[in-house]
Amino acid sequence: MRRSAPLPVLFFASAAHGMNHVLLTLYATLVLVIGREWHESYNLLAALWLPGSMLLGVGAPLAGWLGDRWGETRVLVLCFLALGIAAMLCGFAQNTLQLEGGLALLGLAGSIYHPVGIAWVVKHAEVRARAIASTGIAGSIGVALGPMVAGGLTMAIGWRAGFLIPGALTAALGAIFYLYYATGRIADRADDAVTPHAPPTRADTARAFAALGVTMTATLVVYSAFGIALPKMIDIGTAVGRYGLFAIGMTAGLIQLLGAVGQFAGGRYAGTGHARLAYAGGFVFLAGVLPLVALSTGWALAAAAVATVFLFEWIAPLETMFLARFTPPGRRGLIFGIRYALAAIGNPAGVYLVSRLYSPAYGFFYLLAALSVLSLAALACALFIPAGKDMHVPPVAEPSVALLGAED
Repeated sequence: MRRSAPLPVLFFASAAHGMNHVLLTLYATLVLVIGREWHESYNLLAALWLPGSMLLGVGAPLAGWLGDRWGETRVLVLCFLALGIAAMLCGFAQNTLQLEGGLALLGLAGSIYHPVGIAWVVKHAEVRARAIASTGIAGSIGVALGPMVAGGLTMAIGWRAGFLIPGALTAALGAIFYLYYATGRIADRADDAVTPHAPPTRADTARAFAALGVTMTATLVVYSAFGIALPKMIDIGTAVGRYGLFAIGMTAGLIQLLGAVGQFAGGRYAGTGHARLAYAGGFVFLAGVLPLVALSTGWALAAAAVATVFLFEWIAPLETMFLARFTPPGRRGLIFGIRYALAAIGNPAGVYLVSRLYSPAYGFFYLLAALSVLSLAALACALFIPAGKDMHVPPVAEPSVALLGAED
């Protein structure tokens, strides 16, 4: 079986994706011990991530535009270095204002990877669905490792080490990546490695982007809220909390890791003729499983949480392949940037919902009910994405390989 993309591209894209998610998920676990040390409420400290979560989306279009104009590789080097420095600044914070500033910089740095890194992988990939799934699973592993790293380093050294050590490692990887680029072992491509497919019409493209704009925003809200709330759900809904922060982080990480196999399942359908059906089906099951999380405790809660994460991971590569199908290579970074700019709406909305809907008396019941309703709204819009049989593709002189094929 041929390699899906050049090995250096797969390695550094996976490393960037993984460390990006490690650093961006640290705070959801570290906030539990910071609150105890600083004698601040969970609601107040959770809200400190609001500016960072907003910048995570606001910075994405600029990052994608820079990748298109300046070259994806150089912008990815900047991503590594900026993430590492921002995380270390969070580790040195002495009060809530400094921590909020560090988290804001972390969010801005985190805005770089997805528009630039995914466009970089898509451009170099010879087997797109497999390359997207392979680098996507690295991000999923990063999400899983974030709580484990945060809990482990906090128990062994202190919460500041939870920011400082992963930040230093990320900056070091950026330096190595730059050496590869400077010595010519990695180079930017001007065009795609795969045979271009016949372009869709403007009407199909507009229809796809309108539908995806709603579905991706809803997914970001649900994903952000669920990910932020997960450590607290484990703390109050299981017996794990009595064993300390490390146990909570390990449990949250294992839930994310087990659910990460959804990337491969979604990636499998992303390159077939059933992408739209698989995408809509993900929202159907997500709307059904979120209430189960709300009504469960103990091992049942953990199982329902794994199913929820699996569905998030199932949906992610399908969205990426839809965008790649409807976007020209020269503007892919910008379009992916606009996709992740939706995080400026989705992520803060998720943070806001957690801070407002969590109740000591009812836990996250109202939050999970609201997220289930959002999933149903996304389902309704997903059905409007053009499938193969719906598209009006203009004729081309030479046969081309359709990226999504003739769908459902």
